[in-house]
Amino acid sequence: MKKRLTLLLLLAAVMQLGWAQNTVESIRKRYADNKGYIATHQGDNANDGAEWGEYYHLEVSQFLPATGGHKEDVYMYFDEREEDKIYPSHYITFATKKYNFAAREYYEEYMFDSNGSVAFIYAYDPMWTPDENGADEQYEFRFYLNKGKLLKAIVKKRAEDNLPFTEVFSGATLKPAYSDVLEARKDAAEKIKQLFVTIEEDAYNYGE
Repeated sequence: MKKRLTLLLLLAAVMQLGWAQNTVESIRKRYADNKGYIATHQGDNANDGAEWGEYYHLEVSQFLPATGGHKEDVYMYFDEREEDKIYPSHYITFATKKYNFAAREYYEEYMFDSNGSVAFIYAYDPMWTPDENGADEQYEFRFYLNKGKLLKAIVKKRAEDNLPFTEVFSGATLKPAYSDVLEARKDAAEKIKQLFVTIEEDAYNYGE
């Protein structure tokens, strides 16, 4: 009986691992599709409608004490829901965010599922360290999620621009410093989604 239970638990673990990997691969495919669409549907386009590459764009420019000029560019891409309306509602599918503090440039990407949950996060931080007394380096974070639950994280770093990134972590059990990054980026994703909803209600509220 004990051997059978152990075998069933092992089988369940293998199936869970396979399910997570399949989900990660599906996220990667959808990410590639989104990036391909964005690359070919930006700016003015001779076609109209969906082929034009519609998006909401927020640009912020301000002066911050101690760091100087600060700019943020947020692009929010969306798709239409399958509704029997002249103007069907939209849902956010992908967002990019680029901003600076002083001379350091930050960049982030967020991909959402049809229910508005963030499914993938990419974040580039030009000056970060997981150790309190460690030297700051450039980091790349990739988080794959399903309904808010982390499936896999990949963390890479490099010391200088001319060096290649090297992988320093791959897995689903994060140490506290990486968990803090994930939670901060999930919070940023939620704020972008709420911003999208606000713009949608104000700019595209045509009713039935």
